[in-house]
Amino acid sequence: MTTPKGYVLGRFTSPIDGETCVAIMTMKSKNRKTGDMAQVYILLDNVDPVQAIAQGKDYSICGNCPHRKDPETGSRSCYVNVGQSVLSVWRAYKRGSYARLSDLTPEVLSKKNIRWGSYGDPSIIPHSLFATLNEHAAGHTGYTHQWREDFAQAYKGDFMASCDGLADYMEASAHGWKCFSVTPKGSAGQGKQCPATVNASEAQCLTCKLCTGSKADIWVEAHGSGAKYVSAV
Repeated sequence: MTTPKGYVLGRFTSPIDGETCVAIMTMKSKNRKTGDMAQVYILLDNVDPVQAIAQGKDYSICGNCPHRKDPETGSRSCYVNVGQSVLSVWRAYKRGSYARLSDLTPEVLSKKNIRWGSYGDPSIIPHSLFATLNEHAAGHTGYTHQWREDFAQAYKGDFMASCDGLADYMEASAHGWKCFSVTPKGSAGQGKQCPATVNASEAQCLTCKLCTGSKADIWVEAHGSGAKYVSAV
């Protein structure tokens, strides 16, 4: 039997604004930095991700993330290019290309590390769903910009607090979060540099396993098309 390319983990209401969202897990990845991890996308159920950004509706899945598109300047520092893989995942979902959660077996999960939040903030997923899947997975990574919000507190110790600047780091640390900080080009952050971004390193998220929300503070230099918008402030 052929293993499905992905699974619809579930539809749920966003705790941010009440819109209907969907979590989809794809099983293969060619991402050089992460390695071949299962990738979880959090998307609006009935608005494609490109239109969602253009209309500001990505607020439902990204909340107050500072890397969203600025409606006044049009700048967007998020490194994810939604017009490529994210849009493809949403379209495949709409075509009915993915299997159901009930088709996903513990045996399949036991062979995969899960990247929670390839796109979208994974803290809006019901924690019970995360816990059920993660119990059987080989490992995971996860990051949330919603670490100040009440609904995200269940993920403390499971996801890294995504921090932008020293003030964020100090606040999140004081509240018990392990932090993942994005710094401007040429500057260091708090804790340990992401091993996968060190020159000549062959490390990948798949092999590193530091970003589980409980091990260490990690920092990375801004990268991707939005890096130019990341400042030292």
